[in-house]
Amino acid sequence: MDRQAELRRVLEGPLPGEVSEALLLRFTFTADDPRSVLALARDALATVLDPGPAWPDLAQWRDRLPERFVAACAPERGPDKAEAGRATTPQEQHVATTAWVLSGWLAWFDPEALGGSRGWQWWDAGPAGPAGAWVDVRIGAHPFPSGALEWLLRASGARDIDS
Repeated sequence: MDRQAELRRVLEGPLPGEVSEALLLRFTFTADDPRSVLALARDALATVLDPGPAWPDLAQWRDRLPERFVAACAPERGPDKAEAGRATTPQEQHVATTAWVLSGWLAWFDPEALGGSRGWQWWDAGPAGPAGAWVDVRIGAHPFPSGALEWLLRASGARDIDS
């Protein structure tokens, strides 16, 4: 996967006349403010696609990524996963079962971890009416691991994500 070409498409969209040689799959979603969701998702994705010369540690990622995206992530689990992962309120229980921890999401972009097997690249995105939007991703095969993409969208404010 060409991270620089993907970064360009995240920031600017595909070049005029640019055609994907791989299969494109469209994800749609609803949101209160779909343009804001796309902007936040682009910002978070562009940040991880351009990490600098060395992969940052978790504290550095927390400083670099949009605050709203980081805040949507579940708390990291400590050495005692059973205790650290225990939710005490219904809201905490919901977050614990649906939200990703930031380190787990980042692993899908780390070239030394799962980054080579992410299975998708951002291709293009846009609004679809006042309460919806779409994101096209380039995939190598179907099915593919879409969880990191879906969490990117959900943490950015998307609902009712469908492909």
